Amino acid sequence: MYTDWFKLKRLPFRLRPDPEFLYLNGEGSAIFEALRAATATGRGAMALIGEAGVGKTTLLHAIAQQRQGAMSVGRIQQPNLTSQELLQALCEQWNLKPGAEAPAEARAVLKRFVAEEVGHGRSVIILVDEAHRLATATLKELLNLCARQPAPLTVLAGAPELRAQLTALAEGAGAASPPVTFLQIPRLDTQGTEGYLRHRLSVAGSGSRTLFDADTVAEIQRYTGGTPQLINELCDAAMTQAETHNSPRVGLAEIRSAAHELKWVEFAARAPTTASGVAAPARREALRAELDVQQSGKPVRRLELKPGRITIGRGPDCGLQLDSQFVSRHHCQIITTVDQSFVEDLGSTNGITVNGRRRQLHKLAPQDQIVVGDHTLTYLETAIN
Repeated sequence: MYTDWFKLKRLPFRLRPDPEFLYLNGEGSAIFEALRAATATGRGAMALIGEAGVGKTTLLHAIAQQRQGAMSVGRIQQPNLTSQELLQALCEQWNLKPGAEAPAEARAVLKRFVAEEVGHGRSVIILVDEAHRLATATLKELLNLCARQPAPLTVLAGAPELRAQLTALAEGAGAASPPVTFLQIPRLDTQGTEGYLRHRLSVAGSGSRTLFDADTVAEIQRYTGGTPQLINELCDAAMTQAETHNSPRVGLAEIRSAAHELKWVEFAARAPTTASGVAAPARREALRAELDVQQSGKPVRRLELKPGRITIGRGPDCGLQLDSQFVSRHHCQIITTVDQSFVEDLGSTNGITVNGRRRQLHKLAPQDQIVVGDHTLTYLETAIN
């Protein structure tokens, strides 16, 4: 890995959400402070709105670490849950045993739990990722939980369309719906991108060394539009290129070579601006990304990969749960953007291999085979007629 070449303690541009790498510029700092203040009160509903890759998931992870010991945190990371499955998932995370499988029983158990926690001076926080992909009934169930007293604090993170979804639900429910505080997470401007690079490299152990030439920042901005996830993808590939070139620093040549390797166009070309001024991502044209899952050579399932993040592992909260002693609880993740997919190891015990080679982060191509324990996941792209 290029960490040895650049004498870094860790990878600076991993896609895995890591609160240690959380970069707070002016607007980001204000959003984080608003979230942190809300955890102290521990009630109500907040929505983190932002395009894919701006750092919503990292903010959720950072909030989960706030006031540890003074709050109980429930996480919802599977957007395909029904309203009943949502209630059961929260009960399971807090080791609550509903008297029956009926939603009414689960609601009653959760209400008692929140009341007991508040009575002991503890906040109850529900963190929901990819909330814009939740079914309307499931989203409504979450808002109903916030409307009861005492109420948990629910933080919903999602794409720009989440604002319209929540507004429509609030209008339909009238006074019974809790007010939602909206926090808009913007992309970084050029100055923010420069600060973001400097921060992540410093956390990774660069010290006072300059590892990116000054003129690379504008080029990075040109290809990423200031989207942190895209910055991570491009800079990780560029640092790999610099190691290959035996270069002590990343220059324009490495940035452009990395963009070519990733098959990227300029950000303005891949994300046209809508009438509302929000950058709208391009779409996968007539292609469906899928994973063909096998265990010890036997077919298990085929899973469609939609834009977003899916965690793979043994844990019940994983989007793709693999039942095997050789698989870690949170083993790896696949991040699918509008035009590509990446697989990344999440610090698992046994690691992952792609096409027989051990990998930490890998851009997927059709027919790539990811080995996770005794499971083989084949990445497929098929044409849509």
